[in-house]
Amino acid sequence: MTISPEGVAQSDGLQPRWRPLGAPAAPATPAAPATPAAPAGSTPTGTATATATPTSTLPPPPEPGPGASPRGGPAASGKNRRQRRQQRRRRRSGAVIGVIGELLITVGVVLGLYVVWELVWTDVEANAEAAVVREQVVTRKDWVIPPEGSEFAEPRDPAVDAPPVDENPLAVPGFGEAWGTLHVPRWGPEYNVPIVEGTDRVKILNKGLIGHYEGTQGPAEIGNFATSAHRTTYGKPYNRVAELVDGDSLIVETAQYYFVYKVYGREIVYPDAIRVIWPVPNDKDGVPTKRVITLTTCHPMFSAAQRYVIWGELEYWADKADGPLEELAAQG
Repeated sequence: MTISPEGVAQSDGLQPRWRPLGAPAAPATPAAPATPAAPAGSTPTGTATATATPTSTLPPPPEPGPGASPRGGPAASGKNRRQRRQQRRRRRSGAVIGVIGELLITVGVVLGLYVVWELVWTDVEANAEAAVVREQVVTRKDWVIPPEGSEFAEPRDPAVDAPPVDENPLAVPGFGEAWGTLHVPRWGPEYNVPIVEGTDRVKILNKGLIGHYEGTQGPAEIGNFATSAHRTTYGKPYNRVAELVDGDSLIVETAQYYFVYKVYGREIVYPDAIRVIWPVPNDKDGVPTKRVITLTTCHPMFSAAQRYVIWGELEYWADKADGPLEELAAQG
């Protein structure tokens, strides 16, 4: 589209004005008279004084760098997000480490309490229970107390003078009931632990008692009077079993008699080695001719991986009605 010369805008110095082609020209607007300049140092009355706006002297804002954008730009925003993520990760890591630390402390306390309970408190409880059983045993009506001031009971050789159990075997007590007590001079004069029927771990051994293997022979009978007890916990009646040497006495006291066995051998076996409690130890088809006692307990210390075994053979016996046993009296 083209525009003719007549349609060109005419300027009055303020804004362009346009007229259609063929229309008469609009009269020119007279220019406003110029205001006379005021003398220097004077201000015309009624005329407002123009106030000049001072120009700012602050430096211009710095040009944004490469990759920058308004309000920090993408680069700054990304850096802030990374910092926030790192802070959150550090906080989470710190929280996790704190929880793990508290758990480890708790586990340590629990383990420490368990060790104290296992090695100390079980002994306290078991010894107390064993003391109650021992009191029940020695206060039975059939329990003979050697006469005071009497001579020592005469030791009797079982090969010459057979123990009365050959003719009248001792009655087998019910489960958990006592055969008598065991004295071991090497373990001190205070050692006097009840021997009861059965070897149940919870009901018998954990109560600080010596258990008699059911089905094995009774005290002083021909065959094997086999027993078991703990070595490191629950009263640990057989704690010092490894100290025994050949010739040491193992004295079984029943209601009427003392049966004194002498240690003659030992062996370390696995738990399934029932051969050690056969009537003839380690000889399944052997015919028993000796009166044997067997002590079995865990081995090594604080482990149940194996069994420590001690054997003793009856050397002599004595009737409690004849007087106290010299070997026990010598201990004081």
